[in-house]
Amino acid sequence: MQYGETKPLNYEEAKEKALKYLEFKSYCEKELSDKLRRSGADEEIVSQVVSFLKEYKLINDLDYARRYSRDLQNLKKLGKNRIITELKIKGLSSGIIDTVISELPVQEENILEEMINKRLKGNFDKKNKDKTIRYFIYRGYSLDEIKDCINKLEQA
Repeated sequence: MQYGETKPLNYEEAKEKALKYLEFKSYCEKELSDKLRRSGADEEIVSQVVSFLKEYKLINDLDYARRYSRDLQNLKKLGKNRIITELKIKGLSSGIIDTVISELPVQEENILEEMINKRLKGNFDKKNKDKTIRYFIYRGYSLDEIKDCINKLEQA
């Protein structure tokens, strides 16, 4: 065995490693599978461990996606488009993503308006508005929502 290589894990070692990972953080199935593969578990062992974890409800992609998307919306103030992207990056299925997005509460317009107002700081010149629009598009809000809020703030 050369430096940097890990010895292959057997089922019990992989299961212990997975349980240790789950002590500290929730994972979706794909994330945990990838982590186990990197630790040296082969495909068959990874699938056995994942089946065990599902059987005992220690991993559940739908619950994970619900919690993660609510955190992204409430804590990071991301829009639906960005939340969808983040869920895809996690390797969640499109069915789960559609379900979770349809369950998300509608982001209140005044929250976006407040964030845009804070970002613009009363400066409505074209360059600043364009910069703000790009910033909020990146954060997952639709162009129409952003422009409506900017127009409302300009009128006030």
